[in-house]
Amino acid sequence: MGAGTLLVYDEAFPRAKTQTGAAIRNSPSEAELRDNKYPEPYKLLPIKEAAAPDAYFADIAKAAKDMGQLGRLIILGHGRVVPVANEAGNARIFMGVIMGATPISISNASGLGKLRGLFAKGASAELWVCEAASRETEGGISGVVFCQKVADTLGVVVVAAEITQIFESADQQPTPEGGWQSTAKFLPWDGTPQRFSPRPQGK
Repeated sequence: MGAGTLLVYDEAFPRAKTQTGAAIRNSPSEAELRDNKYPEPYKLLPIKEAAAPDAYFADIAKAAKDMGQLGRLIILGHGRVVPVANEAGNARIFMGVIMGATPISISNASGLGKLRGLFAKGASAELWVCEAASRETEGGISGVVFCQKVADTLGVVVVAAEITQIFESADQQPTPEGGWQSTAKFLPWDGTPQRFSPRPQGK
């Protein structure tokens, strides 16, 4: 078995609801990975909306170990972006990836360290997340700092977008709760994705 692709996603993506309060959910598919020639085999791992970081980092690590080696890690979720007024005007500060009960952020991204050493040579990670590589900063927090933290923690190159990403929805189906379930299509990237190389440990 070769080094495959693990796609981790927020099960409640895009965190939207109908007027009656039922969930609207968009889930990724193996078809998008196959159409874009991501390394096989594929594993899609949904993270429950109520999952705490310790739990979902453990689930991600177990899924990676079960696959043997990773050729690609993908994290799909909404970017948590907070507007901040500063001397430069109104900035949009990237705070993390909405996942489970608590976003993946600079402060807890070290939990991804459980995956270090599970990547094949030449492997990489991708953040399918809006504005994950944003350069707007406040108090030392920015998308660029977050992406570099993830790269350093995983020990592989991280690819992320600087701008908002537009995803398409297909195959919409009603759910018993009165909501909708659709297939999300993320690619192609909007804008030019940025690459973050891991720095030597201890830097």
